[in-house]
Amino acid sequence: MNKKIMIFLASLTLAACASPSRTVQEGVKDAGPRVTVNPLPANQRLTVGIARFTNESIYGSGLFTDASGDRIGKQASDLLARHLMATQRFNVVERQDVGKLAAEAELMGLSQEQFKQNMIGVDALIMGSVAELGRDTTGNTWLVGKSKTQRARARVVLRLVDPKTGQVFYTQEGSGEADLSSSSTFGFGGATGFDSTLEGKAIDAAIVNMMNSVTVNLDSRRNTKQ
Repeated sequence: MNKKIMIFLASLTLAACASPSRTVQEGVKDAGPRVTVNPLPANQRLTVGIARFTNESIYGSGLFTDASGDRIGKQASDLLARHLMATQRFNVVERQDVGKLAAEAELMGLSQEQFKQNMIGVDALIMGSVAELGRDTTGNTWLVGKSKTQRARARVVLRLVDPKTGQVFYTQEGSGEADLSSSSTFGFGGATGFDSTLEGKAIDAAIVNMMNSVTVNLDSRRNTKQ
């Protein structure tokens, strides 16, 4: 072997032993513009409820379910509710788990009629689905190391509905991606294990990606009411 090549490889080995090379990067891509928080007083806010959110993707249709239903759909619903609340421009009320609220009200001594009278009506209902969800793992191997990237992608579709008429007055979809990468040199560092959180981060990114548009259209609805 050429002497210069041997010296070069030896120097790489020493460098690797002295300072093992390992990089782990976790990132959310296509997260969309940050929603500007411009709070409104509670009595001026539009009241919205999330009526239904399901996982319509092939991915996880059997695995990500539990005794009470669709885990991915519920996760997306919770993420959407959190982002709506974070804008401080909407009153968000519970609609998906109304049955659990009714059972709790019964334990408190309220009749079904009293429970219904106490419920707050909404100005808009949000229905949605995780239309696409998937993940893949890619990697490369070279002379002195290897790399691995886990990537999850999601596409979420929403529609805003007038509860009085059932009319859909706005639809929106957003896409998001999250990945986790690792690399190693001369065996130092190793590859990361399976990350089960990437799907949730991709769904969250997809929702954030369309929050500005959803906020603008809900605000327009509020202005129309006034």
